[in-house]
Amino acid sequence: MTKTDLDMLEAGLMQGWAAPRIAKALGIGLSTLKRNFGPMLKMAGQMPDRLELLLFATAVRKSLEGDMGAIRQVRQMADANKARLAAARLQRAETPEKDTEEPVGKKERARREAEELTESGGGDLWNGDLNPGNYH
Repeated sequence: MTKTDLDMLEAGLMQGWAAPRIAKALGIGLSTLKRNFGPMLKMAGQMPDRLELLLFATAVRKSLEGDMGAIRQVRQMADANKARLAAARLQRAETPEKDTEEPVGKKERARREAEELTESGGGDLWNGDLNPGNYH
């Protein structure tokens, strides 16, 4: 694979393309792509963020050199990021907390239910026969 092919692979991942689409664009089989670039494909979810970070870093570098266009771009990107963060905070504040109790397996759930029944005296299920005071 050439340097250009590698750049195209990274560009496809940064655009969020799936592996079959990238393989087709590069003119190679999916198995060849996975065999040679498996670790890179596993990073696919991070690639769009990496691209955004790279673009921001490049704009910051140019703005520090005095490039007025880059300074405007950095301001726009920073403002967009602030708006995104504020929207995310607002959404979290409006979204009710989900039940944070850890999921349990069948046996643990049955054990807990049995414990609750024992503590409550069996409720209507056993007519109170599980209440410790009813043992003779």
